[in-house]
Amino acid sequence: MKLLPASALVVTLLVACGKQESTPPAQAKVEAPAAPAANAPEPKAEPAKAEAAKPAPAASKAAPADADAGFGDFGTDDPVERPDMPKRGVLSFLPKDGVMHMMDHWAQYDWKFTAKRSGHYLVRLNYRLDHASLGIQFKQGETRLRKQITAAPSGRKTYLGEVFIAEPSDQFFAIYTPSSANSAGFDLLGVDLIPSYEGESALAQGDDGSVMLLAKNATTWSETMRYESKPEKNCLGFWTDPEDFAEWEFQMKKPGRYQVVVSQGCGTGNGGSEVAVRIAGQELKFTVKDTGGFQKWEDVVVGEIEIKQPGIERLVVDPVNKAKAAVLDVQKVTLKPVG
Repeated sequence: MKLLPASALVVTLLVACGKQESTPPAQAKVEAPAAPAANAPEPKAEPAKAEAAKPAPAASKAAPADADAGFGDFGTDDPVERPDMPKRGVLSFLPKDGVMHMMDHWAQYDWKFTAKRSGHYLVRLNYRLDHASLGIQFKQGETRLRKQITAAPSGRKTYLGEVFIAEPSDQFFAIYTPSSANSAGFDLLGVDLIPSYEGESALAQGDDGSVMLLAKNATTWSETMRYESKPEKNCLGFWTDPEDFAEWEFQMKKPGRYQVVVSQGCGTGNGGSEVAVRIAGQELKFTVKDTGGFQKWEDVVVGEIEIKQPGIERLVVDPVNKAKAAVLDVQKVTLKPVG
C-alpha cells in the first residue's frame, strides 16, 4: 500500500461490464466477526487488471483540503493529507451512486463507472463508525484490499491501498462489510479513487546533482492524459485536454541553480502550444516544437530555476493552451546543475 508523506490516497470505485456481484469470493472473507461464509461462491471477474501494491513515493498528491475530518489523528497509520491536493482526475463515489445488497452474513456495496484512462489509483474510504473496529474489504477484479477500520463517530477518511485500471473501459468495484455493521453504527459515506504515480519508488537527486524525472514517475492529474508504458512510447501521452497536468515529487538534496530540460515530442502540424513548468514558486514557459512525431524526442531547454533549500520539491508540467489536436508527449524532465 502506498503511504504518501504529504500526499493522497484514493477513494475506490470499480467499473463493471456485466452483472453486479452478489457474493464475495471465499478467500475474500471480511476480517471481522460475522464475515462472509467460507463457501460463498466467487463473484464474476471484472475486466480491470490487478496489480500488486507498490512502495510509497517520497510524496504524492494528497486529498482535498476538506478531507481532514478525523484524519491523521494520533494512533492511526494514515498519512496527513496535503491540503493543496489537486482534484483533477479524482473519481468520487457516494452511496447513492451505487447499489447496496444485504446478504445473510454480509452487506455489499456495488459501483459501476466508465474509466476514461488507464492508470494507478489510491483507494480512500470515507466512513463513520461508532464502535471500536470493523473489518472492511474492497474488491476490483482480482484485487482485494482489506483493512480493520477504527471508531470514528464524527467521520474519517482512510486509505485502503491501490488499484490499477489497465485500459479505458467500463469498471466495477465493491465494498463488503459484516452484516453486523449496522448495529456497530457504520455509515459508508463515500469512496474516492485518487490518481497515483506509475513508477516503483520515490525519486531522489543523483550524486552529480542532476534530477531525472521520468514519465513513469509522474502523477497524472488528468481526464485523458496518462502514462503509456509500451517500450516504444514510455511517455506521457493522450495530452488532448489542456486542463490535464503532470506532477513529479522528489527529494532535493543540493540547493542551487538548475537548468530545466523537457524531452518532448509532437506530431507533424501539432506544434505551437504553450506549456508551463512550475517548481518552488517559479514558473517557466516554452512553446511546443513540432518534432515530426509524438515519440520523436527533442530536448527543449526551458530556462533556469533556483532551489534555495533541501527537501521535498514538486515539479508540474501544465499546458497553458492547445494549438492543434494534441499538446505534446513528454518522455522526461531533467534538472541539470548550473556551474
